[in-house]
Amino acid sequence: MATEPLPEQYRQEEFLEALFEAMPDLYFLLEHDGVIRDFRGHQSEELRVPPERFLGKRMADVLPVDIAASFTAAMEQATASGELVTLEYQLQIRQSMPWYEARIAPIRDHNQLVCLVRNVTELHVARLQLEAVAHYDPLTGLANRSLLDNLLERSILTARRNCKRLAVMFIDLDRFKEVNDTLGHATGDELLQQAAQRLQAALRDSDILARIGGDEFIAVLDELENTDDASAVACKLMDSICSPFHIHDTEVLLSCSIGISVYPDDAETATRLLGYADTAMYGAKQGGRNDWRFYTADMTQAAMEHMALVEALRAALDSGSLTQVYHPQIDFVSGRSVGFEALARWNTPDSSTVPPSRFISLAEQAGLVRRLDLWSLRAACCQLREWLDEGLDPGQVSINISTHSLHGGSFPEELAQAMKEYQLQPHMLQVEIKELALLSSRPRVLERLSTIIELGVDIAVDDFGAGYAALEYLGKLPVSTLKIDPAFMQRVPEDNEQTIIADSVIAMGRALGLKVVAKGIESVAQAEFVRSHGDILGQGFYFSQPLASDELRHLLGP
Repeated sequence: MATEPLPEQYRQEEFLEALFEAMPDLYFLLEHDGVIRDFRGHQSEELRVPPERFLGKRMADVLPVDIAASFTAAMEQATASGELVTLEYQLQIRQSMPWYEARIAPIRDHNQLVCLVRNVTELHVARLQLEAVAHYDPLTGLANRSLLDNLLERSILTARRNCKRLAVMFIDLDRFKEVNDTLGHATGDELLQQAAQRLQAALRDSDILARIGGDEFIAVLDELENTDDASAVACKLMDSICSPFHIHDTEVLLSCSIGISVYPDDAETATRLLGYADTAMYGAKQGGRNDWRFYTADMTQAAMEHMALVEALRAALDSGSLTQVYHPQIDFVSGRSVGFEALARWNTPDSSTVPPSRFISLAEQAGLVRRLDLWSLRAACCQLREWLDEGLDPGQVSINISTHSLHGGSFPEELAQAMKEYQLQPHMLQVEIKELALLSSRPRVLERLSTIIELGVDIAVDDFGAGYAALEYLGKLPVSTLKIDPAFMQRVPEDNEQTIIADSVIAMGRALGLKVVAKGIESVAQAEFVRSHGDILGQGFYFSQPLASDELRHLLGP
């Protein structure tokens, strides 16, 4: 016997009950005046008051005053427009503060409203996280470039409306990449975090600070009365960075260079202000770092010349048109040259000479320093092969290698390939590294230095004692030679204190069983001082300036 179908009204009621049970929302049926006529939903833990107290009450009776006012406005808007209105709010429920979304829709011709309320806390948190990713630097928590652009545009509009000045500061940490490459990226990241905190502490709450990449920060100073105020802030920022950083029991010394542009004096757009501040920062770098500069019109021309010089250096490396000179190292016992230090030189197409410190700095800034190292290696090997083919004995030729080549690229492999190509014995070459390279705790650096040693090539530590105190690190590698920083010889022997220091540094090298080279010898008195120490080598203008290969044949013996 067939079952009689349920009456329509029962089927509809069962359907609605099942729908309310399945819904993740709270359902309210409201009069236009906010009186609650019906309530459904089993998420009673979401309610501030028991469900039975809802019916017959107004929303204003069960919600805080500010949220109730927003609800009333939303209901009035839905009633007037006849369309869905969405409202988002935060409500304290016991010990938490969840976020809710209310969707209010009018029931036409019935003077009533349907309201569905859903907990959207997870969605709200996810939205905030996406916003943070889009607008904030994940390492420092500062504004990123995208948010900076928006904030700077607003600041310019405010300054224009109030007839005020504002300053844009481009802040770059000096030699940060060198420290980052040496001590590792984890230490570098912590250093950036601490630097960001210090910079922020030196600014007013109303100022903007952003990290736009690497070790570059931007500060925007609002409500600037005069440019002297910007100078005072720049000094505070530099002082905050110059104080020693302490990271994992390691003391790190930094400085910063700052470029400043001013609205409306220099420019009236965000793009130009940022560009001019960058240009001024470059001027501070060129002036010796650890300084600040205001933008001036002639700086733009200097920046263009800088870029032209970078492109000229790139072209010189592409064409192999650099040259190399050789600085003799003298054995005081025999008085003869026992080797040479290879030094790159660059004459531009217009025949002007660019000082080594300038074009090496350019190479570092432009990411060309590894190419420069490889060029120097191959040029020295080619010249050494030429001397050997002529029956000459130049002794050992030293090649300066930057820290960059020890952290990236494939220098040990290139060294092995060059020795094979030019048929050179390992003892004929020496690789010189700066003392700073020994401070690296990164396995990659020590691994590459070890590979060079395994090839049979000696390693010399150049400018030893320059301030990095790497003595404790010398035991990590079988370094063969210490080249003492020329600064130790400047006032020897007339300055007694300086002489004692030089004596101590030389004694340290000899106590470690290393070959010692005293650099920077420029007078008879300095040469006699070094000679008195016995079996150490000398290098400096007293003996010879660096010479082109065809100028030093008289120093080469068969």
